[in-house]
Amino acid sequence: MRRSELLDAVLEEFTATGVPQLPTALDPGSRNTDRSSGLEPNHGADNAIAASFAASIAASVDASFDPSFDDGLRALHHFVIGDFDAIVEPAASALRLARDPDALALARAVTGLAIAGWPDAAHDAELRDPVTAGDPLRSAADDDAALSESLRSPLLHLLAEAALACARIDLAAAFLERAGAVPETLFGRRHPYLTIMRVLHVRVKAFQGKVSEASALVRAAIEGATGPVESVFAAAVACLVDGNSDQRSSAKELADRIEASGIDPVSAITRGCYLLAAYGLVAVGSVGRAAQFVLAAGADAALARLMIVDRVLGLELLATSAVAANDLDAAESWSAQAAPLREHPIAASTVARIDSRVALLAGHPKRAVEFAELAIRRARADDRLIEAAEGEILLARARIAASRRGEAAQRLEHVVTDAVDHGHLAVRRSASRELREVGRRLRPVASSGLLGLSAREIDVAHRVASGMTNSAIAGELFLSEHTVRIHVSRVLHAFGVATRVGVATALPPSDGSPDAPTLTLAPPLTPRQRDIVDGIVSGATNAEIARRLGIGVKTVEKHVSEILRRWDTTSRVGIARIALAARSAR
Repeated sequence: MRRSELLDAVLEEFTATGVPQLPTALDPGSRNTDRSSGLEPNHGADNAIAASFAASIAASVDASFDPSFDDGLRALHHFVIGDFDAIVEPAASALRLARDPDALALARAVTGLAIAGWPDAAHDAELRDPVTAGDPLRSAADDDAALSESLRSPLLHLLAEAALACARIDLAAAFLERAGAVPETLFGRRHPYLTIMRVLHVRVKAFQGKVSEASALVRAAIEGATGPVESVFAAAVACLVDGNSDQRSSAKELADRIEASGIDPVSAITRGCYLLAAYGLVAVGSVGRAAQFVLAAGADAALARLMIVDRVLGLELLATSAVAANDLDAAESWSAQAAPLREHPIAASTVARIDSRVALLAGHPKRAVEFAELAIRRARADDRLIEAAEGEILLARARIAASRRGEAAQRLEHVVTDAVDHGHLAVRRSASRELREVGRRLRPVASSGLLGLSAREIDVAHRVASGMTNSAIAGELFLSEHTVRIHVSRVLHAFGVATRVGVATALPPSDGSPDAPTLTLAPPLTPRQRDIVDGIVSGATNAEIARRLGIGVKTVEKHVSEILRRWDTTSRVGIARIALAARSAR
């Protein structure tokens, strides 16, 4: 019971509006080292009674002292307030003294947080796992020992938090999968840490690049938040998700809300509010404002109050802002701040991206390519796919500068297709911007339909679906036929079809387009002609229809001519559109 009560108190610190104080029960200085009960010894016959009473008090104090778990909670408190160097000693003690699964899980979690916050901790021998003599987080992932029912969910979420803080997203996802759904209550009540747990699930999905899945989880985090810090933290992760979903207006409005909240960035979570918003803003191109959020969270130019992963991501963002302003001196200054972390396992991929950005601005595109490729390999190794996608954009930019445009465009096609499949739509906008600057364009994502097309291409798609020829479209839209042919090829690719009939089939007649044709209901046909119309709607050629129906191609051609006459249209596209209009009216 004591463990639950103390963990309850420390977890509540996460959502404090100011800097929380260590609970008295965890303060080593608050323990009475004179365990004699403080009573003056009696003389004579009463001495034995007094001694017995003092011994019972001492036993009670000793029983309440839980060295490993208490040290773990003290380390967790230091993480909450961002005092990273102070985490190491109690984390090492907790790891050394842990004797049961709960204490060991907490010790491993806070050890991971120590490694995430203090650069020297990654190589500290005292933070090696005592059971496996290895990596504490990996040992925790491999450990199948049962945890206490009341502590299981928060401990697994703390392990996931530590893994994410170490940028080991694959491990974070594994801990969350083991934890299962976030419970409705924690320690018998609607605990504020529940929002932190829900947001953690969103953050892991988002940094994996699974933006659609992250978006599906955001609402629960927002609706479950009640306190001011909870609500702002949920809004911040929504800003991250919306930014990477390319919902620019929504991301900026959420950033406005965070800025207007007045919450001071003085703890892990309140700083996280500004950082998550910064990552959402940079995804929609608001680099300068994102830089302001990072500086607010970091408290100083070295961003010393941030965990290593956030520190180096913040330095990258600041370097990106300097590059955008063509300020090589400033970019190199931010790069110099990140340089000591160049080989750190948490920071290495991000520093490689910073090096690539600076090399490109300095006029060294080949070196920029090498750094970007290194960054991508390192990010993918830990399932940091949202960062890998950023590396791909940077790699394309460097390749273009190195006169490798075709290679850049080809690789971006694959990157964008994969990202869009997971709802990471900001990648497509960034990729399009890079290629547009050199006169190239991305192909629409296959089967993306109208969402993958520009406004002009949508105009062309509607006209293709209505049965207009390239010549007619060119005349109506004041374009050359060559331009229309290019637009049509992109429309076909976007709908994943090989023929214009496929576009007509994919676009419903009542699509709401101002240029959509007015279609009348189809005049009646013979059963054989209806079979042929079905074949046309499916995209089959005359020869395929003939084989399907067991008749000659010439017979099919005659039926098609008669259908064109009866329905007063001039193309197979027109047949398909009229047939679809008739079906939708039934």
